[in-house]
Amino acid sequence: MKWLVAFSISIGLLAACYVVSALIYFDLTWILIGVTSLWAGIDSRKLELHRYRVGINCRPAALFCCCYLLWIFAFPWYLWAHFRIKAGEAELKDETDGNAGPIKRFFRQFSKRMERFAEWGLIGLVALKLAFVAVCIEESWRGPQVWDNYRHELEAKGESFDWDALTPPPVPASQNIFGVPEMAEWFIKPSGKIIMTDDLSKRMAGTNAGSAVVIASLAILPPTAGVAGTEDADAMYRYSSPGTALFPATDLPVYTNQPVKPDPADIPIIEMWEVPLTTVIENLARQADINYLMDPKIGYNLPDENGHIKPEPVVTVRWQNISARDALLALLNQYRLQLVENTNLGMARITMKDETAPPAFMTADVRNQLGKLFEQAVGPTLPSSQGLTLLARPAGQIKPVRLVLYSEKKPGGKELPDLFGAFFADPPGSANIPGLQINATGTNSYQVSVSRADTATNYLAWSDRFAPDFEVIHEALKRPYSRMDGDYSCPPTIPIPNFKNVRVVAQTLAERAQCYLLLGQPDKALRELTLLNDSRRLLEGAPTGKPMPLVSAMINVAVLGLYTDTIADGFRMHAWQEPQLSALQKQLAQINLAPFMNEAMHDEQVLGWRIMQTNVISQFEVKRLPNATLWQKIKNLRPPNIMCGFFYLNVYNMVSLEQLAVDGIDPATKTVRLDKMAEFQTAVGALGGQHEWIFKPYHLFAAIMVPNYYRAITTFAFNQTKADEAQIACALERYCFTRGSYPETLNELVPQFIDTLPHDIMGGQALKYRRTNEGRFLLYSVGANGLDDGGQATDARHDIGDWCWQ
Repeated sequence: MKWLVAFSISIGLLAACYVVSALIYFDLTWILIGVTSLWAGIDSRKLELHRYRVGINCRPAALFCCCYLLWIFAFPWYLWAHFRIKAGEAELKDETDGNAGPIKRFFRQFSKRMERFAEWGLIGLVALKLAFVAVCIEESWRGPQVWDNYRHELEAKGESFDWDALTPPPVPASQNIFGVPEMAEWFIKPSGKIIMTDDLSKRMAGTNAGSAVVIASLAILPPTAGVAGTEDADAMYRYSSPGTALFPATDLPVYTNQPVKPDPADIPIIEMWEVPLTTVIENLARQADINYLMDPKIGYNLPDENGHIKPEPVVTVRWQNISARDALLALLNQYRLQLVENTNLGMARITMKDETAPPAFMTADVRNQLGKLFEQAVGPTLPSSQGLTLLARPAGQIKPVRLVLYSEKKPGGKELPDLFGAFFADPPGSANIPGLQINATGTNSYQVSVSRADTATNYLAWSDRFAPDFEVIHEALKRPYSRMDGDYSCPPTIPIPNFKNVRVVAQTLAERAQCYLLLGQPDKALRELTLLNDSRRLLEGAPTGKPMPLVSAMINVAVLGLYTDTIADGFRMHAWQEPQLSALQKQLAQINLAPFMNEAMHDEQVLGWRIMQTNVISQFEVKRLPNATLWQKIKNLRPPNIMCGFFYLNVYNMVSLEQLAVDGIDPATKTVRLDKMAEFQTAVGALGGQHEWIFKPYHLFAAIMVPNYYRAITTFAFNQTKADEAQIACALERYCFTRGSYPETLNELVPQFIDTLPHDIMGGQALKYRRTNEGRFLLYSVGANGLDDGGQATDARHDIGDWCWQ
């Protein structure tokens, strides 16, 4: 009977706990188990449970563990034992030591002495467990509160975190670009498929491979060889092995029968032996009359981020007949440094060299001379976005440039490819030539060829096969909407563009436009560029522009960069005329990617919240079911779990970090807020390295899930700036056609040549402009650092320097 009563009381307590928990949407069973287990442990000590024969010889600590781990069995058993002891029905054990052996007596005495320690251990264990439960309860309450308060704060500012609100409304198929069956097949990625094998991708996958074309020959001679036998050379240069640098022929110590007049700026011998690098830089800069500041990021003799001192290199070098300036430039190049001069401030800055810059160094006059030589010998060339070099002349009419290089030692190992890379890195009058091959034709002679080259005529003939496809795209783009049909209820199932086909179509159109520019047909180049620019509408999701995946926005940015780069090719070749300039200017004036980038980053926030809410948090959170039955509410219960608060706080930190990037773009003013970008960078830096989030568990999602928004925004801003600068460049060229020269200020363009001058997207100020002594102009943005560097071109990552129109 007592066993039935004990079991009934236990079941009653548990049932009452579940009912109350279901009504208040909070699981109290942890508290019930903890309190009753604690009571059983304390009460068993008072009753001296271990002295009775009640089934199990349990002392308080063991009883607590049994009740806590197996409550449904252990607690009813203890209640039964409690009732029997109270009623005097329990039988006492024989604990006299008279008949016990020595070992048994020892353990019995030891057990009694350890009883007090067991009691304190019991209290400590319960305290820790209750503390953990308290933390779970607190975090389960705090996490949702922090996130809800932040979300309501953003919603009060107009933000929405309702994923369903992003679903675009249906549009008539006759007004939808993707209502054309071919467009849906080509440009909508099939759900769940990684590799797209539609008809268009198959046909355009076989890009024109081109053929190898020899463009230069190089002979390497010692300085004492003189000029005999080099009469047919187009140019001669000196190679400085220290620094891997190229200098003009006037600096050569060439031994000939006729005396060579030395350059007054040359120093006969510069020799250093184990001198600290900064000391050598200081001495050479003083000799060259260069005022400079050393970038602190170089960090010689200073601790790095790991606390290790960065040692300063020691220089041992010897030059002959070289100017202090050229020696300084070669030295900096050897240690991957560069000199950035600012003509406005009269102060240069020595910084780390861009990682993507050619390892070899050449002076500006060498670069200019090479550009003219290649323009005369090879003719106009343009690099395509698919690694193909497009030529205006047939291969049979190309006369390779003959170069002679004087060097004290033959370049070896990595020096030779670095040297050729420097020779053919973006010479003026022609763009960077990709796919160079270097072949030895003798002991000290080499032949340079382009591995993939084709004439503009051949490429156009090859790509004309896609004319019917381009016509389908052209007609479809006349429709106003670009809504992709699909399931928008769940983020993983939303339809997304087929980025592969968007890219290959854009690249093919850009290459066709380049071919027409090379052939002197700017009107046909404009036709291809117009279709290229219109193709971006495939990625803009009209009429609402929602949802906007970040990858769609970035492909849009990339296509815009391809569009403006091709326009710049036409400017470098002086191919555009008034009709094309006017049409391009109108197209460029309508380009504003700021709303799409801002929407894409916000939608990434909503996407992250929706995924966490449906796939993770719902597994730990108690759902409020006001109209459910009591049994349904009981089944809905979840134990107090620290993971619930953990996930909510992670969502808060992730979204608040992303919000800095969202606020970094103001779509209303088409401006990047430099203060927000700096704040975002600081916040990302505070997250620490790749594995440091372990010590910041509430920043786990922010550390591993937030995209590189800084790089995305910088790339967007750079390409948008190129579009804005191209718009102004069109107006400047039209002004020059009419007036014979460029204006003194940009304001002279308004209103005849441009309605409104676009501002600098980086900060919102006016773009910088001035005329140059060569009769050209310099137009630039202050760039990502927000500083006016006097028109110094940016590095490849667009972080340092100005964003110049080139």
